[in-house]
Amino acid sequence: MTSFHALPERLEGAGLIDARAAVLALRGADLDLSGAEVTRLNGMGLELILSAFRTWREDGFRLRLVDPSPCLLETFVRLDLQATLQGEAA
Repeated sequence: MTSFHALPERLEGAGLIDARAAVLALRGADLDLSGAEVTRLNGMGLELILSAFRTWREDGFRLRLVDPSPCLLETFVRLDLQATLQGEAA
């Protein structure tokens, strides 16, 4: 069974603490992260997402970033991380 979690609007600052805890609480199963609401993202927010991809892969589970907002999509394209959006690499 695949779990689902919606990322917050702001993946920056103090909001990252709650976002990290929420994502880690879902560890141990396939996970779809919705990025539809993300309007602000900093380097630490990007690191949270990329770290989650690596953790899930190392644990033998699948993680997908679904419905990326324009902000997330632009960031992943600009950094040539489009394959990550399909769960192909991280």
